[in-house]
Amino acid sequence: MPVACYSACLFFAQALAKVVADYGIKTNFNCNLVAVDGPAKTATFEVTDAAGAKQQITKEFAMLHVTPPQSAPDFIKQSPLANAGGWIDVNEKTLQHNRYPNIFGLGDAAATSNAKTAAAVRKQVPVVVDNILALMKSAAVQEGYDGYGSCPLTTSLNTVMLAEFSYGGKVTPSFPLLDPRSNRGIWWWGKTTGFPWLYWHIMLKGYRIDIPHREAYAKKFLSE
Repeated sequence: MPVACYSACLFFAQALAKVVADYGIKTNFNCNLVAVDGPAKTATFEVTDAAGAKQQITKEFAMLHVTPPQSAPDFIKQSPLANAGGWIDVNEKTLQHNRYPNIFGLGDAAATSNAKTAAAVRKQVPVVVDNILALMKSAAVQEGYDGYGSCPLTTSLNTVMLAEFSYGGKVTPSFPLLDPRSNRGIWWWGKTTGFPWLYWHIMLKGYRIDIPHREAYAKKFLSE
């Protein structure tokens, strides 16, 4: 199977399903949280079945951890910069605004279909900087962002699965000899120590560091 045809979501979901099974966790998909009653310790979900029918169910909980839907800030959503979905309306590869060429967008508020992670920003910043400089020189902007994102997925108290991917569901790891589906202590160190140091001492100080990610690196693992 060609690498580009294999969904990154499926690639990592299968590995995570094994982790979930080992912990004995019961998963419930297609459930949208619609209400919480804190004093009663109940949560109400809208559940969609295989046929698309919806019903509401209420569950008791001892602890509830909720991740809200991602969204751009209201001042973006309510501005002329936003697209119909409320995100900064940018070209996915140049990060230049589609209607206002002197404006660029990146990060969590941009209308790019990548995972909204700091790793994505690390790849987006050089593209934006180079294109702003090009625009100042009346030169053409260049496509440079391929949708790269990385999600360190914590699987235990000392292991992490490092998921890396780009536009089109392509699995694009940075380390050719390491199966990205494996739970490793080195990625735990990266999440807790290495990556924060990189962000604070390299990225935010304006230094560039590029760790190449390659779709080709995944070919061996996609065939297994």
